[in-house]
Amino acid sequence: MAKGVVGSIQRLMHFFLPREEEFFEIFAEMGDKAKAAAVLVHQMFVDYPEIGNVVEEIAVLEHDVDHIRHDCVRRLNETFVTPVMFDRQDIFDLADILDDVVDFCRAAVDRTALYKAERVPPNIIRMAETLVEATALLAEVCNRLEGIRGEAQTYVEKINNLENQADAMLKQGLADLFREERNAVEILKWKEIYDYVEEAIDHCEDTINLIEASLVKNS
Repeated sequence: MAKGVVGSIQRLMHFFLPREEEFFEIFAEMGDKAKAAAVLVHQMFVDYPEIGNVVEEIAVLEHDVDHIRHDCVRRLNETFVTPVMFDRQDIFDLADILDDVVDFCRAAVDRTALYKAERVPPNIIRMAETLVEATALLAEVCNRLEGIRGEAQTYVEKINNLENQADAMLKQGLADLFREERNAVEILKWKEIYDYVEEAIDHCEDTINLIEASLVKNS
């Protein structure tokens, strides 16, 4: 009798417990799409003014990530116990920040297409390359969450270094823009686009910092 009750409780708990790999799969997919979005940002700047289908492609990516984020929240709300590596708030925050990376990538692409700028500053291309590097590292982390604990600090240092490089590129890019560009409207256009690319890189840093903090907190 007792054994049967215990078995029933175990089956009931198994129903309510999430499989950790479900959340790992969600974050891996979001990481991959963040990298894909960064590649499209870089493609937009390199090929400009020939933008092809970049605007449409990044819109699809952004909608996909929104859907994945909503699915993550739904799964989290349907369970009583969160995965061992992350608490409930960590999961919400991680999904939000990864979503933001893609949102800022799309904003950079959309504004570039909408504003029809005369030329692309060289520094924004270098910043986009840095964004691709940062999201590639982030995607690697998100695909290795189950075994990343011992190597997290290495990724933190690499992505933080890229963010610092991007800050320097932003300052130089704006300085060049104000020195070389005589059209005030063009300056305003690129100032906004620069800000979106910087925000995307900043959120890569925020993501890896959150992952590291969660691993320390739940170790």
